[in-house]
Amino acid sequence: MTAEDAERRLFGEMFRHLDRIEPWLQRMDPDGPYERPQERSALSRDDKETHPHRMSHAAWHSLSHAVDHLNCLRTLLKDAQMMHMYAPYSIARAALENACAAVWLLAPDDRAERILRRLRLAALDIRGGEAARRLLTDEPGRRTEEERVEELREIARRRGIDAKAAVQRLGYAEIVQVAGDTSLAGSVPFQFTWRMCSAIAHGDLWATLNVVSREEIPGAPPGLVGMRITANVETLSFAVRLAVEMTDAGWRLYDERSRRGPT
Repeated sequence: MTAEDAERRLFGEMFRHLDRIEPWLQRMDPDGPYERPQERSALSRDDKETHPHRMSHAAWHSLSHAVDHLNCLRTLLKDAQMMHMYAPYSIARAALENACAAVWLLAPDDRAERILRRLRLAALDIRGGEAARRLLTDEPGRRTEEERVEELREIARRRGIDAKAAVQRLGYAEIVQVAGDTSLAGSVPFQFTWRMCSAIAHGDLWATLNVVSREEIPGAPPGLVGMRITANVETLSFAVRLAVEMTDAGWRLYDERSRRGPT
């Protein structure tokens, strides 16, 4: 098999993964009906327990972000037939971490743990939003950051959950690891892929040297190496596959928790 044949096969495989988003795009259509969890479903009960920070809204929000980024990547690669060196990894990263957030929220069978995670994600969002607001103005919002975080603690107390744990600091490294643990492959492939894509997004040299394709160019000064950098379809295809798999897992969990049954 020639290099061109191998690359063509990899593109075909990647497009097969990306084409799985079609039914998800239909679900996200703003002109279509919003799929509310059925009454007496686990997710409906979660929504009542976490109101106004509803679990179903947070999971849907994360899944819609994941699918939108996958759709953007498909448009870029398949429709526009553009393969940039670095940018696709940033898009794949956004899809993966949002899909992981949905799985992280929905995966626990224990309701108290699901509620705890929802409150921690809300606290992360509040702190991030308030930090951004302070860059623009010293004027306080309608409620202070502490008042908004205290609301989360109060929800936790009413549900018998440790209020301190409910607003514990959270980062996507934890989200990706825990969500990855739900996969049969384990968390390592997801953690590595997320870190790899994040490093490319940050312009880290180690990722550039190890992720994209490179060819040494003669004529560099002593002690230096000249490199011709090109896109690497294989590494991107791997990242896309994991992002699609995690997004699929998120939708399956959403549907499972949305069906009426034991809570």
